[in-house]
Amino acid sequence: MTGSQETVLRPAAGPSSRLAGRSVAREAAPLAGAIGAYGVLSAFLSTTTSLFLTNAVHAAPLLIGLFFAGRGAVSIALNLGVGAVSDRLPDRRLLVVIAGLGGAIGGVCFAVLRDYVAVLLFGVVFFSIGALSFAQLFAYANEFAHAHGRPVTEFTSLLRAVFSASWVIGPPAGLYLLTRYGFTPLYLAVGGLSFLSAALGWGLRPLPAVPGTVRARPASRPRNRHAPSAALPALPARTWLLLGAVIALGVVNQIYSIDVPLYVTRTLHLDAQLVGWMAGFGAALEIPIMIVAARLAGRISKLRLVLASAVGATVFFCLLPLASSAVALLGLQVLNAAWSAVALSIPMVMVQDEAAGGAGTASALYSSAFMFAGLLAGAITGVAAAAIGFGNVFWVCAALAATAVSLLLARVWSASPAVSDLQDPVLER
Repeated sequence: MTGSQETVLRPAAGPSSRLAGRSVAREAAPLAGAIGAYGVLSAFLSTTTSLFLTNAVHAAPLLIGLFFAGRGAVSIALNLGVGAVSDRLPDRRLLVVIAGLGGAIGGVCFAVLRDYVAVLLFGVVFFSIGALSFAQLFAYANEFAHAHGRPVTEFTSLLRAVFSASWVIGPPAGLYLLTRYGFTPLYLAVGGLSFLSAALGWGLRPLPAVPGTVRARPASRPRNRHAPSAALPALPARTWLLLGAVIALGVVNQIYSIDVPLYVTRTLHLDAQLVGWMAGFGAALEIPIMIVAARLAGRISKLRLVLASAVGATVFFCLLPLASSAVALLGLQVLNAAWSAVALSIPMVMVQDEAAGGAGTASALYSSAFMFAGLLAGAITGVAAAAIGFGNVFWVCAALAATAVSLLLARVWSASPAVSDLQDPVLER
């Protein structure tokens, strides 16, 4: 969507505009609630799954890596296929409900199962289905913004801030449940939150197609039955470079989620509750950073912000292995929040702008990049932790973050002056 289109779609100021804004807020409330519920359950899972596999299932580091890699592989296949199908459905809510129910079953399985093979099979399948919620909810958000004349970047960033807000309470609450009551009540809560996300998703209002922006296929571009599958749309080289950077940053983000609970508890011998406070503090900082970044994106270009976030990630992971106290670990969350707030929100809109097809295909492509990152993160964490220890895994993250910087610089250098997204921010809106 071009900058001029966003200007046309923005409602005029005045009393009628304020009334329309309140109406839009009411309609968006179930969407924000579903995203918030999914955010809390994902915070529960992200900060406790490696502890669950280690302490309850008694899995070795390589088997922990296998679980995350397997979940990533299945999630990618499901997400790409469902993403393409979702843009041909008249109502996206059905997929949101299916995803929520899948996550609910996954939570119940984690609550009752302790055998590694059973946890691997049921956890991978049902949590992979549950992971479809993220792409489908944000695809709906993209369509909602178009349908109601809202700037897509700002609206998406606000909802991404809701997701981050859920991470303020999610990790401390999840670790509190774990330390006080154990894994069974924790994962029953995960199942309940996933069911709530499904119920709120069903409460969303069906959206009409917005010609030329959401689901309509231009008449001048008929589908070629010999073309690549819509599940993996044709992309310009510069978008593949962006997705490569997204994958690299996604890998380090997910390695951090897998490794830091074990680093804090096994290497530093600090309390597990600290992990929750670190994640919650970082998420609280992400919210204002994300909102400010969305406003800056139209002025200084999205790519410039993402490039700065990749540099910040490199510095963060160079400093993390040197931190050995609770104060140092909490202090580093300022830098962690700064890079992740940008890297985990702005590229989503960039991919939606550049990828052919509907919002579901673009969102699925973006989230599949993160799922592929999860596959790599599981494999890398398992091998690296077994070979060099939990703390030294963060040096691997620093190298991968530096790779993301290189890919983003290659995107700049590969662009002609006419499409330079550093020189002309309008092209990035």
